[in-house]
Amino acid sequence: MARRRAVAIAGPSRISGEFILRLVLGVVILLGVIFLALAGVGAGLTYYVTTASNTQESVNPQSYLLSSYISLSFTDRSGGEHEGWLLLGLRGAPVIILCHGYNSNRSDLLSLGSILRDNHFNVYLFNFQGPKAKESRSNLGPRQASDLMAAIATVTKQPDVNPNRVGLFGTSVGGYAALVAAEVNPKVKVLVVDTTYSTPERMFDSQVERLLGGSSGLFHFLTEAEFHLASRGVDTYAMPANLPKLASVPKLFVSGRDDSSLAEMTEGLYDQAPQPKQLLVMEHSGSGLASEAEKKEYENQILNFFLQKLSLRAD
Repeated sequence: MARRRAVAIAGPSRISGEFILRLVLGVVILLGVIFLALAGVGAGLTYYVTTASNTQESVNPQSYLLSSYISLSFTDRSGGEHEGWLLLGLRGAPVIILCHGYNSNRSDLLSLGSILRDNHFNVYLFNFQGPKAKESRSNLGPRQASDLMAAIATVTKQPDVNPNRVGLFGTSVGGYAALVAAEVNPKVKVLVVDTTYSTPERMFDSQVERLLGGSSGLFHFLTEAEFHLASRGVDTYAMPANLPKLASVPKLFVSGRDDSSLAEMTEGLYDQAPQPKQLLVMEHSGSGLASEAEKKEYENQILNFFLQKLSLRAD
């Protein structure tokens, strides 16, 4: 009689609790290292975005053969000094203050300033950053708005300037500052903003995405938290909520398609703003004009708006 052979059945393998503990600990350490690495990169990126500044002035008033101008500085709330040029137009005419954009300086707007001055406006251009400014970091808007208010107070005291009629032009960060100042200062009678935004956080996110070509949710959370930490202790403004205060101010919103993120924000602000308002859509914003013909068209549009909306006649 044939014998049946017993079939051996292997028992379940036992994984020791010590192995599982080590595995979990290793995963936690790895995640911690990744988190710290992302936080470090985010801190470096936050520092880069908030300290980016271009202080190299490529031109000055002499470059445009402007002789009727004075150097006019003002002091901000923290005691820092900001350098500016006041281009003198018709005595008693309004002053148009030009606010440069992110990573830019006053010389980048001197071409526009000279055209406005040639049409008899007084024009003031100043730097948000500079060797005598005490704040080295930007919070991407609120501090610049405070600086602009100090600039308005200083320039409207000049004898050649109409003290009650001010026009504002600003691009990106300067546009945010101009919107805030126009909401709180009744001297502002006309406003032009180019490719700007509603909150500093949105500008920060836009710069991070531009530098990285996009970011993960975790990295986005870390960098924004670090931006808030770096910006603590400064004034904040409910700029979008206060747009109805501009109901009596003619407004021109310029949307440059070369920066899709800021263009979308600018057009959103235009939609929220009360009348009177106009929207000008161009292929390039003022900071990215590709040709002399495009630059001339851009500057003529700005000039014509000010000529139509900001009377040269004294009050």
